[in-house]
Amino acid sequence: MKDHEDIIGKKVEVYRNLHKNCFSVRHKGKVIGYLYDIGFGIPAPKLYLTNATFAVQPAGRKKVLREGRKNVHAFVRGTVSYLGGLQKKKIIRRCKRKVTYNPYTMETFRYKNGKQILEAQHVIITKGDVLVG
Repeated sequence: MKDHEDIIGKKVEVYRNLHKNCFSVRHKGKVIGYLYDIGFGIPAPKLYLTNATFAVQPAGRKKVLREGRKNVHAFVRGTVSYLGGLQKKKIIRRCKRKVTYNPYTMETFRYKNGKQILEAQHVIITKGDVLVG
Protein backbone atom coordinates (compact mmCIF):
# COMPACT_ATOMS: atom_id res chain seq x y z
CA MET A 1 0.00 0.00 0.00
CA LYS A 2 1.43 3.36 -0.99
CA ASP A 3 1.94 6.27 1.40
CA HIS A 4 1.39 4.29 4.58
CA GLU A 5 1.24 7.36 6.79
CA ASP A 6 -1.41 9.04 4.64
CA ILE A 7 -3.93 6.32 5.42
CA ILE A 8 -3.65 6.55 9.23
CA GLY A 9 -6.80 8.08 10.73
CA LYS A 10 -8.91 7.57 7.61
CA LYS A 11 -12.20 5.71 7.57
CA VAL A 12 -11.99 2.82 5.13
CA GLU A 13 -13.88 -0.21 3.91
CA VAL A 14 -11.97 -3.47 3.53
CA TYR A 15 -13.23 -6.41 1.51
CA ARG A 16 -11.86 -9.65 0.12
CA ASN A 17 -10.84 -9.25 -3.51
CA LEU A 18 -11.31 -12.66 -5.13
CA HIS A 19 -9.71 -11.62 -8.43
CA LYS A 20 -6.43 -10.50 -6.86
CA ASN A 21 -6.49 -12.97 -3.92
CA CYS A 22 -6.06 -10.22 -1.35
CA PHE A 23 -7.98 -7.62 0.64
CA SER A 24 -8.84 -4.32 -1.08
CA VAL A 25 -8.90 -1.11 0.96
CA ARG A 26 -11.38 1.52 -0.17
CA HIS A 27 -11.62 5.15 1.01
CA LYS A 28 -14.52 7.37 -0.11
CA GLY A 29 -15.51 4.81 -2.74
CA LYS A 30 -12.04 4.53 -4.31
CA VAL A 31 -9.63 1.61 -3.86
CA ILE A 32 -6.46 3.05 -2.32
CA GLY A 33 -4.49 -0.13 -1.80
CA TYR A 34 -4.29 -3.87 -1.30
CA LEU A 35 -3.19 -6.21 1.46
CA TYR A 36 -1.58 -9.27 -0.08
CA ASP A 37 -0.96 -12.59 1.59
CA ILE A 38 2.50 -13.00 0.11
CA GLY A 39 3.14 -16.46 1.56
CA PHE A 40 6.40 -18.38 1.43
CA GLY A 41 7.26 -17.23 4.94
CA ILE A 42 7.14 -13.54 4.02
CA PRO A 43 4.70 -11.71 6.30
CA ALA A 44 1.91 -9.80 4.61
CA PRO A 45 1.13 -6.29 5.79
CA LYS A 46 -1.35 -6.02 8.62
CA LEU A 47 -4.08 -3.43 8.86
CA TYR A 48 -5.35 -2.42 12.30
CA LEU A 49 -8.82 -0.80 12.44
CA THR A 50 -10.63 0.68 15.40
CA ASN A 51 -14.34 1.31 15.90
CA ALA A 52 -15.19 -1.17 13.16
CA THR A 53 -18.54 -2.33 11.86
CA PHE A 54 -19.25 -5.40 9.75
CA ALA A 55 -21.60 -4.65 6.87
CA VAL A 56 -23.46 -6.93 4.49
CA GLN A 57 -25.63 -5.29 1.87
CA PRO A 58 -28.75 -7.49 1.57
CA ALA A 59 -29.42 -6.63 -2.10
CA GLY A 60 -25.87 -7.59 -3.03
CA ARG A 61 -26.16 -10.88 -1.18
CA LYS A 62 -29.47 -11.64 -2.92
CA LYS A 63 -27.81 -11.03 -6.26
CA VAL A 64 -25.05 -13.50 -5.35
CA LEU A 65 -27.66 -16.12 -4.46
CA ARG A 66 -29.69 -15.42 -7.58
CA GLU A 67 -26.77 -15.36 -10.07
CA GLY A 68 -24.33 -17.70 -8.33
CA ARG A 69 -21.53 -15.15 -8.80
CA LYS A 70 -19.92 -13.20 -5.99
CA ASN A 71 -19.82 -9.40 -5.97
CA VAL A 72 -18.60 -6.78 -3.49
CA HIS A 73 -21.41 -6.47 -0.97
CA ALA A 74 -19.75 -7.24 2.39
CA PHE A 75 -16.94 -5.37 4.10
CA VAL A 76 -15.44 -4.15 7.35
CA ARG A 77 -15.66 -0.40 7.94
CA GLY A 78 -13.33 1.25 10.41
CA THR A 79 -10.66 3.84 11.12
CA VAL A 80 -7.10 2.90 10.23
CA SER A 81 -4.91 3.10 13.31
CA TYR A 82 -1.86 1.21 12.13
CA LEU A 83 -0.47 -0.44 9.01
CA GLY A 84 2.47 -2.80 8.85
CA GLY A 85 3.94 -5.37 11.23
CA LEU A 86 2.11 -5.52 14.53
CA GLN A 87 4.42 -7.96 16.31
CA LYS A 88 5.54 -5.28 18.77
CA LYS A 89 2.05 -3.99 19.37
CA LYS A 90 0.18 -5.44 22.35
CA ILE A 91 -3.06 -5.26 20.42
CA ILE A 92 -2.15 -8.27 18.28
CA ARG A 93 -2.40 -10.46 21.38
CA ARG A 94 -5.93 -9.26 22.04
CA CYS A 95 -7.24 -9.97 18.54
CA LYS A 96 -7.56 -13.74 18.52
CA ARG A 97 -11.16 -14.34 17.44
CA LYS A 98 -11.53 -15.12 13.75
CA VAL A 99 -14.45 -13.64 11.80
CA THR A 100 -15.83 -15.10 8.58
CA TYR A 101 -18.55 -14.49 6.02
CA ASN A 102 -19.95 -16.71 3.27
CA PRO A 103 -22.89 -15.30 1.29
CA TYR A 104 -24.18 -18.80 0.47
CA THR A 105 -24.51 -19.88 4.10
CA MET A 106 -24.70 -16.67 6.21
CA GLU A 107 -26.60 -13.40 6.24
CA THR A 108 -24.01 -11.60 8.40
CA PHE A 109 -20.39 -11.84 9.48
CA ARG A 110 -19.89 -14.51 12.15
CA TYR A 111 -17.37 -15.77 14.64
CA LYS A 112 -16.05 -19.27 14.10
CA ASN A 113 -18.57 -20.53 16.70
CA GLY A 114 -21.43 -19.16 14.58
CA LYS A 115 -22.30 -16.14 16.71
CA GLN A 116 -23.10 -12.97 14.73
CA ILE A 117 -20.77 -9.96 14.94
CA LEU A 118 -21.83 -6.46 13.92
CA GLU A 119 -19.08 -4.31 15.44
CA ALA A 120 -15.74 -4.50 17.20
CA GLN A 121 -13.44 -2.03 18.92
CA HIS A 122 -10.29 -3.64 17.48
CA VAL A 123 -9.87 -5.46 14.14
CA ILE A 124 -6.72 -6.79 12.53
CA ILE A 125 -6.74 -7.87 8.90
CA THR A 126 -3.79 -10.05 7.96
CA LYS A 127 -2.78 -13.14 6.00
CA GLY A 128 -6.26 -13.71 4.67
CA ASP A 129 -7.87 -13.45 8.12
CA VAL A 130 -10.06 -10.95 9.92
CA LEU A 131 -9.38 -11.06 13.66
CA VAL A 132 -11.19 -9.15 16.40
CA GLY A 133 -10.46 -8.37 20.02
